[in-house]
Amino acid sequence: MKTSMLGLLCLLLCTCGPAPTVQAVGEMTDAPRPNVLFILTDDQGIGDLSLHGNDSISTPNMDALLQSGAKFDRFYVSPVCAPTRASFLSGLYHPRTGAVFVTRRRETMDDGVVTVAEHLQQLGYCTGLYGKWHNGATFPYHPGGQGFDEFLGFTLGHFNDYFRGELRDEHDEPVPFAGDLTQLLTDSAGYFMERSRQPFFCMLTYQAPHTPVQVADRYWERKRAQGLSDYNAGIYAMVESVDDRIGELLERLRAAGKLDNTIVVFATDNGPNGDRYRMGLKGTKGQVDEGSVRVPFGIKLPAGHPANGEVFNTPAAHIDLLPTLLDLLGEAVPQGLDGVSLKPLLEGGQLPERYVYAFKQGYDYTGYPGSMRNERYLYVAEDSSHHELYDLIEDPGQKHNIYTAAGDTGMQLAAHYRDFALRIGRPELVAPPIALTASPGPVRLLAHEGEPRGRTHFRDTYGWANDFFVDLGVDGAYWPVEVTEEGTYTVTVQYRLDADGPQNIVIETGPDQQVQAALPVARIPQLPVADRVPRKEVYPYAWAEQSLGELTVRAGSERLTVRTPTQIGEETGLWIKSITLRRVAR
Repeated sequence: MKTSMLGLLCLLLCTCGPAPTVQAVGEMTDAPRPNVLFILTDDQGIGDLSLHGNDSISTPNMDALLQSGAKFDRFYVSPVCAPTRASFLSGLYHPRTGAVFVTRRRETMDDGVVTVAEHLQQLGYCTGLYGKWHNGATFPYHPGGQGFDEFLGFTLGHFNDYFRGELRDEHDEPVPFAGDLTQLLTDSAGYFMERSRQPFFCMLTYQAPHTPVQVADRYWERKRAQGLSDYNAGIYAMVESVDDRIGELLERLRAAGKLDNTIVVFATDNGPNGDRYRMGLKGTKGQVDEGSVRVPFGIKLPAGHPANGEVFNTPAAHIDLLPTLLDLLGEAVPQGLDGVSLKPLLEGGQLPERYVYAFKQGYDYTGYPGSMRNERYLYVAEDSSHHELYDLIEDPGQKHNIYTAAGDTGMQLAAHYRDFALRIGRPELVAPPIALTASPGPVRLLAHEGEPRGRTHFRDTYGWANDFFVDLGVDGAYWPVEVTEEGTYTVTVQYRLDADGPQNIVIETGPDQQVQAALPVARIPQLPVADRVPRKEVYPYAWAEQSLGELTVRAGSERLTVRTPTQIGEETGLWIKSITLRRVAR
């Protein structure tokens, strides 16, 4: 966990009551540093705004925020959420961070990355994250280890229910809730900003409109009345719910007297999670075309800045946020970033010519498929032998592939893309082991962070967020772990067992390092959900919990395995949701 005296001071002042104002380090005048609020929605595409010509949706608050700030009409992210978030946080293209996928620990961002939160923490900012993280579920990759003094949200790719569940805090301790998740995150972020006695960095990362499609009745009924498909009605209703919350939040900041001195950033994390209006652009979430990676983006600067209200067509990207914020605060931009500061544009200048890249997510990074664009051209590579080239000025919808007709231009762009894409992968950072000794609190071994063996498998096809092991057997499943010092842990398992009697379970890190117990039958129900359309995700269950006793884990252990001597079958056998280890003080 990366810490500092400034970070500790910030934590104390953020979480305590009234305190004297603390001057930020390096501040040369009496004027307070501007606050920073970064709002990020999930799976909202370029066309999911009334501002962008969609007459099926109403987003007055998002529209007003974009129009009142510096709006970037050609802003690019990664094709899916975890890689995009890693790039926003780091200023690096996601393959350099280790976050190349969305599950199975391949969404984890390397803890050696210095995040924008850590940079601002060092400047005396109070830092808070409310909502989705998706860049590591355990320490040191957890938000509490990556620069956030406060955290209330979830570390997974999606939360399974918008109206009840268990969020986590900065120590990864559980925080149960019941209500509207979108409202809860808004209120928590608002409270954090209102009570902060020093400059703050608040990152508000809504889950909406990511599935499952769940939204309050008043939004759902209004959209269904428009004659849309149930899916699109639900997605648009979720966006409109977020839009109302953004309006409430900005009004709270205005009433607190803080809005005029706050940089407000708004963005979404990838293209739309479905085939719907996207301004004529090709592609949806998960692809590398314009409709897949071009998203709404705006940065509203403190009151009176001349860039507010301007529209910029220069290509920019998620990698530019970190250097831009530091530059706007008068701080040096670190060397070695992929992103550049947008401050010159905001002050009437220009950016150096460059290409902006997008790389498709995957279990392992290969460099393909991918895309690259500049002011005029878009190059798309499905693989090393399939090339596409489009003139974005004449053909923004990618209808005419001019790769062959462009002659040397196409081949030069293909070579340029290949050279860059193949040298930025960091396979040694992908899917790191779970560090048992790094956490200040419990260590949760979530099933989708582990690896099934033999007949044991995930309930869903691939092991997406919230999934679980079914038909646990003699080969069981395991989690790669890293243990730097010996420790003893109490072990708790979340499970389901629909058998005729108890079943033995063994958890071990070595032949002489194990805990065994007989799990009682637990015929748990599937929880009711308020889904508006059938979900793609696994359904939640009322998991049984059982304490198994204590397990001593020696330094150097590399795997924690869960297994059972008796394999019964998928529906009646042992299902495992998670194992929690809590260190025993000696």
